[in-house]
Amino acid sequence: MTEPWRAVVTAVLYRTQFASALGDTEARRTAEWLVHQPLWDLTVEEEHQALTTALDSNTALDPVVHTPFTEAEKRHFLTRIVADLDSMRPWPDRAYREIPLEMWSEFVHLDPIARIDLSWIDIQPILGKMFRKPAGHNREVLLLRLKSGTEVGFIWPGWHDRSATALVARENNVNASAIVQEILSSSSLDPAKVTVLPTPSAPIPYETTPLRPEFVGEHLPGNTRWNGTHVRYLTPAERIPYQLTITNGLLYDAQGAPFDTTTSRNLWTPQGGRAIFVMDAHGTLYSSPHHILGQFHHSSFLSGAPVAAAGELSAKSGHLHLISDHSTHYRPPRRFTRQLLDNLRRHGIDIPDNQVEYHMPPN
Repeated sequence: MTEPWRAVVTAVLYRTQFASALGDTEARRTAEWLVHQPLWDLTVEEEHQALTTALDSNTALDPVVHTPFTEAEKRHFLTRIVADLDSMRPWPDRAYREIPLEMWSEFVHLDPIARIDLSWIDIQPILGKMFRKPAGHNREVLLLRLKSGTEVGFIWPGWHDRSATALVARENNVNASAIVQEILSSSSLDPAKVTVLPTPSAPIPYETTPLRPEFVGEHLPGNTRWNGTHVRYLTPAERIPYQLTITNGLLYDAQGAPFDTTTSRNLWTPQGGRAIFVMDAHGTLYSSPHHILGQFHHSSFLSGAPVAAAGELSAKSGHLHLISDHSTHYRPPRRFTRQLLDNLRRHGIDIPDNQVEYHMPPN
């Protein structure tokens, strides 16, 4: 197994390949580099510990780089760097550290607080971090925790109609300007490329209606409702691929493609063309082209939790053509479907009354 300190030592010695000598000036320059541009996602303390551990080892320091210096010269060089690092205490905190991509589900629903008119390829070298694609998403994502403690996400593409990166913040009370300023002050990101967006006020949660009592427990193996099967209830991470978004009056699926139900089928419309959906209390929409008896129902999306609307959607190339309130699991009175219409209109989709099918009673 490779020693944990090996990568740090290799990175340090790699910089000396073309040095004529490993003197005090080179050591000081390297120490300053480690303090002001820490390797990967390490702290200066972790870099210092790696060098100290390397010096305490009896192992050859650079079997990879092969610099033209003796082992003794390299050890003296690292000793000089450690001493310089100690002389530079207290070390500054890192301006930002990476958050694991597994946290993506906490960011995917957030509204952008700023637009960065650069692609992810341009932003990577500026921040010194790699963007990655979350499973099931055709988007490039970087999640960071700033020195202030604010957690932010860089998402590309941030919009369907332009090549720009969205900046989102996982905060209850977002001060977009302060967050952007913190990022600008700790990086070489061009301020002219960053536009702070108006922060929408938090919407009042929509009213919800609970799962019908006859379906409670349907997700448990051996339940008496489904004769040998049980309904799949999605975790928060598992429901992300089913989420819909609205941009410029058009619906998009979780992969960023225009939402289309042409090949969708459900138990209410077996001939095809409609997909089941639910809306949660915050107006987030989830939809699936599959509706499988005893296995996947409206209750699957929110794990049996109450919904603000439920039924069917029909759409083609992102254009919404029809809504119905057909849902046996929730049987939403019409005021819940009107909540859906209100939410859609707020986002630029105005559905006329003749494109709404009501199957449930008014109250």
